[in-house]
Amino acid sequence: MPRPSTTGDTKRPWCLFFFCCLCLLCLFFLYSSSSIDIIERPLVFPGKEWKKQHAELLCTNPKALDQFAQAVGGSGVIIKNGYLIKSWGSPADRTMWASATKPVLSTLLLFAAQEGKLEIKGTVKKFMPELLGKDQAITFHHLANMTSGYARREAPGQAFAYNDYAVKLYHNTLLSRVFVARDPNTIILAQDRLGPLQFQDGPVFEQVGRYGWFVHTSPRDFARIGWFWLNKGKWKNEQILQKEFFTRYLRNQVPESLPISGKPARDYLGIGTYGGSGNQSQFGPGYYGMNWWFNSGQQIWPSLPEDTFQANGHWNKETVTVIPSMSLVVAGVGDFGPFTPGPGPADDRMGLLVAACGQREQ
Repeated sequence: MPRPSTTGDTKRPWCLFFFCCLCLLCLFFLYSSSSIDIIERPLVFPGKEWKKQHAELLCTNPKALDQFAQAVGGSGVIIKNGYLIKSWGSPADRTMWASATKPVLSTLLLFAAQEGKLEIKGTVKKFMPELLGKDQAITFHHLANMTSGYARREAPGQAFAYNDYAVKLYHNTLLSRVFVARDPNTIILAQDRLGPLQFQDGPVFEQVGRYGWFVHTSPRDFARIGWFWLNKGKWKNEQILQKEFFTRYLRNQVPESLPISGKPARDYLGIGTYGGSGNQSQFGPGYYGMNWWFNSGQQIWPSLPEDTFQANGHWNKETVTVIPSMSLVVAGVGDFGPFTPGPGPADDRMGLLVAACGQREQ
């Protein structure tokens, strides 16, 4: 009788071994692709100073950053993955940031909500009983989104107005009635608020003549607030501000269909302004939320990713630009081009950021 063949039996273990290796390899690539966000965006945070990194290690075309800085002028910093990769001018000098202050007020609004001091969609009259008529329905959400109707004839939520009277109402109510602080630095620098950010160039706020308190800080310190927002309220290992707030509010809050206010009214509380009028812009609906300008939907900067958002002062003279998908924050004072949504000089300058750092996979 012939001996049975053992060829098939000897091959089976090797086939099984190679099959298992192939499965493990597939699982490795599947895990790698699902974890790419962790690989691309490590959570690096500054201590007393920003950690520095050579731009060429994080960006494919660092010369475009030089072109950006030259085009903008002034002073500023660029943060990538939590590292300082570019600075120009005098980035440690403190300066007044004008309307770029507004998102910092909204950050304090979120802290007030987290601490149970107010409800974001609660009415302001609880703290400002002087409000009359239709204005008794104004909420903090309306004020943060320029839809309050204060010193305008439209009812709250019925129209958008980039409204300097309403901003001062927001500012005064939040700092003087909600937190009841004579100096807003005592609010913002608390250890359970933004104190852990370790601002290195002095107080964040300063009183500017008759206009009141504004953010008066350096580009490299304002960049810390931008990095805080990019990381959705997390700083190092601590979730300082609830992540839910960023999920809910870190996006356009003003419907594109909302009309621009066309009906001025009297500032009957005598609040005054910071120098601007009650309706300073024909832009806002589809772009604006919690005092930030957003690039989603209608794009302000077609060259930048849709998740870009920006704090903006004096219509592109003082800006903090946050691009989460690129792990990039740019804080600077200079000339960022005319603030006109769509293609143009401002978009050309901002597009240099993508040309520099938008292609390499970290």
